[in-house]
Amino acid sequence: MNQQWLTILMSKGIELEQSLRQQLQQAKDGLKTQLEDRGIRLSAADLAALLEEVSPKVSHAALGYALDIVRPFSAGMGLRISRLKDTQIEIVIPARTRNMNELKQMHEGALLSAAIEAVKILWMRHAPLGNFEIAVTRIESEFFKVQTGECRLRMELAENIREVVLADLRDRRESATTADVQVFDENDQAVGSVQLQLKLKHTPALSGHVE
Repeated sequence: MNQQWLTILMSKGIELEQSLRQQLQQAKDGLKTQLEDRGIRLSAADLAALLEEVSPKVSHAALGYALDIVRPFSAGMGLRISRLKDTQIEIVIPARTRNMNELKQMHEGALLSAAIEAVKILWMRHAPLGNFEIAVTRIESEFFKVQTGECRLRMELAENIREVVLADLRDRRESATTADVQVFDENDQAVGSVQLQLKLKHTPALSGHVE
């Protein structure tokens, strides 16, 4: 019974995630059309940044809500996206009971989970059409200050690294890269870092049916 319930929940979660991505794409397409009608042409990166400026709070809230119900392992953690641009992301992990250890300190496992989510969300902004998979193959972390309050995790994705990876995906359908997530406390002081090795795979969407 529990397995059946989990399967249904994950299915609904995937549907929500796909719906959010479709709505975001529709909004981008609509904005692009309106701008081009006025003689304004923007690159894909500039268009995404503009859309983010138009409604950042709404998109952040939607993504935060999806995180809390789509990912079974992070459900209830209360992860909140406070910043999301084309090249950077910031996720807030609150000091709630689920995220703390027996000493009421931020649990290392909670920080690692939040770091993984930050990396995947930022890369998904650049996902090519089709099936896009991101697997974490190795994690190294360093926490040099114990935390009892909320933490902020930040990641930046350099444009040159992004383009190399996307080129690999087009040519070979897979690529490998690394990600560096910095951890900050409530006073914006650096308290740790997480380094992840990633393996990315892409299966292009079918463009049509063979007759």
